Amino acid sequence: MGQRLPATLGAPTAIAVPRVSDRLSFLYLDTVRITADRNGVCASADAPSGPTRVHLPTAGIASVLLGPGTSITHAAITTLTRDGATVAFTGDGGVRCYSAFLHDSTSTTVLDRQVAVVSNDQQRLAAAQRLYQLRFHDPLPDELTLARLRGLEGQRVKAHYRVMAQQHGLPRFRRSYDPHDWPSQDPVNMALTAGNTALYGIVTAVILSLGASPALGILHHGQQRAFTYDIADLYKADVVIPLAFSLHAHPTPDREVRRRLRDKLRLLRLIPRIVDDIHHVLGLSTPDTPPRGDLIDLWDPEGNVASGRNYSDTVDW
Repeated sequence: MGQRLPATLGAPTAIAVPRVSDRLSFLYLDTVRITADRNGVCASADAPSGPTRVHLPTAGIASVLLGPGTSITHAAITTLTRDGATVAFTGDGGVRCYSAFLHDSTSTTVLDRQVAVVSNDQQRLAAAQRLYQLRFHDPLPDELTLARLRGLEGQRVKAHYRVMAQQHGLPRFRRSYDPHDWPSQDPVNMALTAGNTALYGIVTAVILSLGASPALGILHHGQQRAFTYDIADLYKADVVIPLAFSLHAHPTPDREVRRRLRDKLRLLRLIPRIVDDIHHVLGLSTPDTPPRGDLIDLWDPEGNVASGRNYSDTVDW
């Protein structure tokens, strides 16, 4: 990993902490030691030319994926999560996520709306229709049922696989993934799995940065990353699938898909799009200035009141 550490990350600077929409998408590291010093967080690795040491822009990364052979100090992970990065421990190449360290939410505004939508069948159906509408270029009739929408989505994905296979001269393609026999996967399936996993990490980091919950899904249900799957499915056809098929003859498609995906996401500025789409699906307007999470109220059915003060003089015995 020492030879692959990008020197362009540079040393930390005194710039203001960027919003999630302005952050790098993700950073994958393996076989490195991550520590913290007075200047910030740095990754160190041994290389044939000598030790390599690179500072990480902790406030400018949305998600850090740590692969096998990585060690990280308590101080380093504290700094990363404090600065708003989601840190996940993954399998080789970012495939499968074993555990994650999440940063504190800045506000519960988006989460409050998410809970309200998921708890109301009518609002949830409207949000589900907005999710499906974002996947199709042409408007969909409002009277379509969820069952019909699921069928149309399945047809769309199958057609997309068929077109991609024809474009790259593949006789046929079948989506499959066996986590117990990763090396036996064909290059396209390997690239799809690795690319989707990286995309899940990015989307989860954005969801958490907005103060929402990855578990409260609209279409998906019953898993801790249900909402992550809802949002990530919006971009697979445009971003991951074409990239995976283009690597059908590559010797290491899982590694190459992450490298190209990172470059492509920066080019497309996908993170701002994810932020806007989450707000749209939940029926929220995207605020120009994120609400401050350090301002906390006390709930009251007649309207929330400020916390941090004694209300004993308002009680009528």
